[in-house]
Amino acid sequence: MNKNTLLLLGLLCMTLMVVPVAFARNMVIAVSPYYPPDQARKHSIRLLQQLTQLDQGSHVTLIDGYHLSIIGEFIIPANPAYNNPKARLGLNRDAVAALKRFADKSVMTGGAGHPSVPGAVRLPQLLRYAAHHFAQGKRLDVIVLGSPFYDDPKEPVFSMAGGRFPSDGHLFASQGKTPFGAAGQAGLLKNIVVHVGYGSDSIMQGERHAYFVKRFWTLYVEALGGKLGGFIADVPTLFRGISLNAVPAHDFKPIRSDKLEMILLRPVENKQSIFERPVSKTALPQGRIVRAENVQIGISWQCALCDLDIYARPLPDAEVIYFGRMVTTHGHYWKDYRNSPQPTNGYETISFDVPLDLRTVVIAINFYEGETPQGVSGEIRISVDDATYAAPFHIPATRGNRGQEMAKIIETGKASGNHSVIVDPLHIVRAR
Repeated sequence: MNKNTLLLLGLLCMTLMVVPVAFARNMVIAVSPYYPPDQARKHSIRLLQQLTQLDQGSHVTLIDGYHLSIIGEFIIPANPAYNNPKARLGLNRDAVAALKRFADKSVMTGGAGHPSVPGAVRLPQLLRYAAHHFAQGKRLDVIVLGSPFYDDPKEPVFSMAGGRFPSDGHLFASQGKTPFGAAGQAGLLKNIVVHVGYGSDSIMQGERHAYFVKRFWTLYVEALGGKLGGFIADVPTLFRGISLNAVPAHDFKPIRSDKLEMILLRPVENKQSIFERPVSKTALPQGRIVRAENVQIGISWQCALCDLDIYARPLPDAEVIYFGRMVTTHGHYWKDYRNSPQPTNGYETISFDVPLDLRTVVIAINFYEGETPQGVSGEIRISVDDATYAAPFHIPATRGNRGQEMAKIIETGKASGNHSVIVDPLHIVRAR
């Protein structure tokens, strides 16, 4: 055994918790290779502290949660001779050394070909890997110690970096269409309980973001036939929950859709949202039309089971901002859930980061999904600085068309059929 491994064993023996967590079971513990080296070493020591406190008969397979390779095995025999941490560490010296080597080889995020999220794991692929290689018809606990934000540079459109999370439509799609697809795999995670310890609540962009991330992974695991146990930052607390066999109750229900959207929540602002501000009665001055600053465009509608989308192109050659392209050099597309934390379709909002000439802006609204016998009525709002304007709109179609021909409609500035409308921003701000 080399000196570094001996030093690690010594540190562990000095820092072990006094009260053991006693439970025996089969486990897969996935760790991330994407941390700064010092942080990675601290994570490995804390993990080994938890492993030495497992009950006799426990068997743990340690894996790389991103590259899906085995790091080592940590085994506690059903033998009184291994009732103390020092004996357990000595027995598993190979696993201790392997975990140390893994930590020493950790990689900083953001480099070419690497994810941008610290603590990155590929959770969908990881769960499928565990199901195929370690499930044996009895309970298996899969413990994920890393980020809950999926971020694979080979699939940037599905990245959860920057506050994004998948819509429920991904759950109903196939794995070939989205990494979050669960269609046709209802029994994959049978007898598997998944636990996620993500290290710090600071990675979440507020409580709403944390709520929706946890909600999605709960529904994803259940769609595959498993259960989500702990989903918390603190790892010791996570392990205590596992020892109690706790699977928290919830009231999450997936909303069926075929829309593969990555959602970006509208930030909570101190000032009123565009949907709460008083509506201006006087026309926007000409000078503010040709140089409109802090522009926001938002739509709301009255059909609870319908899904409408807003599209905006700020300049003739600019990229269109919509649910499929949420961030451009000109602005952002957001979802705004204000009436309820439950993910109904929400308000759709586009905010611009640069001044605009409203005469060049093209705005379109599409009836994407749902059915309604009288068509869909709603309201569009445009704000310029502190002035907010509103106007009604109506789409006569009785069923959504899943965004067909929207590229052509934006390009020509003319709506075809009865599923979409083109909105004149100058009309909204009372300039004509």
